[in-house]
Amino acid sequence: MKAALALLLLAVQAPVTPAPELPRGRVVDKIVCAASPKESYAVYLPSGYSPDRAWPILYVLDPRSRGALAAETFRAAAEKYGYLLASSNNSLSDTSMDPTLEAMRAMWADTHGRLAIDDRRVYVAGFSGTVRSACTLARAAPGSIAGILGAGAGFPFREPPKKGDPFVFFGTLGDKDFNYYEMMDLEPRLREAGIVHRIEIFDGIHQWPPEELATRAVGWLEMQAMKTGARPKDPAIVDELWNRTLSLARAAEAAGNLFQAQRYYSGAVADFAGLRAEKELAEASAKAAALAANPVLQRDWKEREARLKHDKEFLASAPGIISAAVDPAREPTTVSRVAAALRIPELRAKAKNAPEPDERLSAQRMLNTISVQTGYYLPEMYSDRKQYDRAVFVLSIAAEITPENPWVWYRRAAAYAHQGDRKRALADLRLAVDKGWKDLGSLQQDDAFAPLRQDPEYQRLTAALEPRKPNS
Repeated sequence: MKAALALLLLAVQAPVTPAPELPRGRVVDKIVCAASPKESYAVYLPSGYSPDRAWPILYVLDPRSRGALAAETFRAAAEKYGYLLASSNNSLSDTSMDPTLEAMRAMWADTHGRLAIDDRRVYVAGFSGTVRSACTLARAAPGSIAGILGAGAGFPFREPPKKGDPFVFFGTLGDKDFNYYEMMDLEPRLREAGIVHRIEIFDGIHQWPPEELATRAVGWLEMQAMKTGARPKDPAIVDELWNRTLSLARAAEAAGNLFQAQRYYSGAVADFAGLRAEKELAEASAKAAALAANPVLQRDWKEREARLKHDKEFLASAPGIISAAVDPAREPTTVSRVAAALRIPELRAKAKNAPEPDERLSAQRMLNTISVQTGYYLPEMYSDRKQYDRAVFVLSIAAEITPENPWVWYRRAAAYAHQGDRKRALADLRLAVDKGWKDLGSLQQDDAFAPLRQDPEYQRLTAALEPRKPNS
């Protein structure tokens, strides 16, 4: 890691070479790094880009190496605010940080050789585990990264925010994100550490933020650069962002969402300090204070805190319930009993029918948290250990939560195939296809299904997934 960081810093000195071959105004899916041919990235140059001056850059680290898709999230913001985008096709989450650090090192060197970059305004956007990699990089190379946009995750585990962290942080999370609890706990830690920050909640799951929020996040970075003098103050940008923030606050208040309204007003006071007139800031501060004193919001806060505490306590017990269920030393149990112990039927009912929106969201978040564990992390672990019976069991729990998810049935089919259970493997594969599985490439490359490839049923499924030929 130290070697990668040293090369990262040396890359700052690379000469700028104009890149007329790169088009402006659209995402280019793949640029191969000249010094690291195994690494590549998607790139976006705003329509007005010229190498005659230095431009801010946003490096984007997708947890599944989807460079172009992640770049599209920030394309509108890059065009609006004049940012370069470089989005890795090799960054990864749910593994060691090494692939992402290497991807960042190669991307940094290549972009600094191709593009005119303002090194005072270098930012990194991460999603899920790649946010933690971004924080690690920014800490290890102080001054190289001015700000981090963190989607759906925060700082590295066991390395919380601390005073002196050399970057600003804008976090986004869906209100049904399984990392919701982590991000809500992160906010007071950022405040205590004195880190300039903003955390925004949107209607969604564990995902990159919607384009509108991604654009506001980049606008927020622009305001921080204005405050530090890294870029000139632009009254037009400040006016637009101020009016947009107040508009969101008023809309939330009108809709009865006092929690969000108060966050917008209080956030405006912090974000626009030094950029708006004192009178305007005082008015926003007074509005935030009035909402905070509102008995309805105070009651909602208490209920919210109690609900979050209850959710976290229950979720802390879930791993023990699952671990006991797959422990061969214990009395055998059934999927339905474990699902009941995990309150899955109850939570599914609440997520759909609970009278209060916050109660529905709470239930959905808990389901999503259990689902990602039983549908992804635990099956990965058990499959790596060749404990396919345990993988089947936890995937069966995941199927109780999201029976409509083709990925769950595909993963269970693979586990059955590893066990040599052809009948169940094919039955689950059929279910996966019926529920929308379309990834023929992954199926063909998955070694789990190698013993089934001559089976007529497998071949029928494969034929059904074959892409249509031109003019057919």
